[in-house]
Amino acid sequence: MKQVLATGIVKSTFGIHGKVKVFSYSGDTAHFFKLKDVILEKNGHRRDAEIEKVERQSGELLIKFKGIDTPEDAKSLTGCDILVPREQASKLKNGEVYAADLIGMKLIYDNQEVAVVVSTSEGSQALLMEAENKKGKRFIVPLLRGVFVDSPNVEEGTIKLLMKELVQ
Repeated sequence: MKQVLATGIVKSTFGIHGKVKVFSYSGDTAHFFKLKDVILEKNGHRRDAEIEKVERQSGELLIKFKGIDTPEDAKSLTGCDILVPREQASKLKNGEVYAADLIGMKLIYDNQEVAVVVSTSEGSQALLMEAENKKGKRFIVPLLRGVFVDSPNVEEGTIKLLMKELVQ
């Protein structure tokens, strides 16, 4: 299980004082108001950042990072993932799972491992899991519970697949 999770991404700059607009991956923004220190990651490069202020304006989540005081400074943060320790991320509701925890989970069909989740991405109706079977072939499996899969079992690291045809 990852101990640091991506909770949002810097979308763009805002104003003349170095603020940035942030998109929350979970849709929940309350946890951002409690954050002090985060890690910013872009293209595999990480840097520590201290949050000076978090606010909402016109429906946008805005963050001001310490030492980022101009639009030019803020522009360099565009596209950065905002990483936080697991315990500071948005709290999960019953039955939810962090997308980061799905990576590496085994897809099980008829008590047999048929594939492993290698990445995830947002789909229009569900989170999409990219899975690789034992032959190295990759497939997309929507995380639609009761349709394509059962609920992930984070403790066991497994997801029961309901349609084997998805990974053949």
